Amino acid sequence: MKKIKLTISTVLIMVIAIVAIYETMLNKPQQGEVRKRIYSYMIDKQNRIQVYEAAIALNGGKSANTCVYFLSEVLRRNDVPISKETANTTQILKKLNQMGWKKDTDYKNLQPGDIGFTTDATGNKDGIPTHTYIFMGWVEKGNYDYAYIVDNQAKDYDNKIYHISNIKNVGEANGFTKEAFSFFMRP
Repeated sequence: MKKIKLTISTVLIMVIAIVAIYETMLNKPQQGEVRKRIYSYMIDKQNRIQVYEAAIALNGGKSANTCVYFLSEVLRRNDVPISKETANTTQILKKLNQMGWKKDTDYKNLQPGDIGFTTDATGNKDGIPTHTYIFMGWVEKGNYDYAYIVDNQAKDYDNKIYHISNIKNVGEANGFTKEAFSFFMRP
């Protein structure tokens, strides 16, 4: 009788464990799913405009220095829990790291929907990034100089939220220096 009770208990525990593991797998986004959702969401012009306007509103009506507000809004709209108070690259990086996002420094590994970060203002890849953006694709396949990105800097790119940027090297747009790529993150 004891063996039967022990066997039944063991089977019940195993069934509960299997159900718990299965539910966890169903509820956890698969790698690449969030990235693909971000890309699909941002390819739509109306979504880009809404995110841009929301970022400006979160920044007190100013479009300057809203890149993290912009990114955070995109993430929230794609079911990634980011506080509306997240306002700078240090804060967003801390949150992404806490959620287990991975950092990659090889721009050749970028895929649409990845979150890009620049160097600091002095070009230091180990410093605090001055900017963040969403990578949308390469302008020319196999050429890693120019990329399509979306960010808050429409005022510097002919009022285009979705625009071409030279992410590989330090550049200039509308008289402003644009720091080079440092790394990207993805779940």
